[in-house]
Amino acid sequence: MLVGLILSAAATGATPEDLVHGGVVPLHKIPSAQWIEKVVGDMNAPGQPFVIRVHHDAGYIVLPHTHPEDENITVLRGRWALGTGPRLDLSKLQDMEQGALGFVPKKMAHFGYARVETILQVHGIGPFEDHPIDPAFELTAHGVLAKLSLLKPGVPTLASPPDCFKLNVGARVQSEKGAGMVVGGLCSPANQFTEYWIERPNGERFWATRQTVNPL
Repeated sequence: MLVGLILSAAATGATPEDLVHGGVVPLHKIPSAQWIEKVVGDMNAPGQPFVIRVHHDAGYIVLPHTHPEDENITVLRGRWALGTGPRLDLSKLQDMEQGALGFVPKKMAHFGYARVETILQVHGIGPFEDHPIDPAFELTAHGVLAKLSLLKPGVPTLASPPDCFKLNVGARVQSEKGAGMVVGGLCSPANQFTEYWIERPNGERFWATRQTVNPL
């Protein structure tokens, strides 16, 4: 995901390693700039079970992608929505309230939307990789990078579409969710879609689509 992928074990309570002997990893607030928390196992190990927690700031739209293995998604906190298909079509989203479980068979194209700040718990069998259906690009302080995986940092590219991002990191903007500064972005030319990651003056972050953001 954007601005680098951060992995950590739970900050309090039992560590993931403790759980082989039984234990508890409590639910706690995940920092806004952190995307994935390792809970149990290794999501990169083929054939091995894993549990991770995924943090999304409010408004984040997950672009269409697939996984090589089944994905099981539980909403621990917040409100999420799941859609299936190779194109981003928000009319196909199915709401998932706190406690809801979503199941995505392996290789099925799907996408998602965090209606509010959300923590998901994902479990399955590794490797947990994601493959965007169409080329995606990430806006960073170091320029525009290609997103070969939504779970990993972008890589340098010479093929950045010129119309992806009209704003740069650091731009002051006004959106329907309030004012702030652009700290990142994600673009899918095939879906004609761009979203910006925005930080409020108090440090809170949210996502807004290109159509709802205006420069100050």
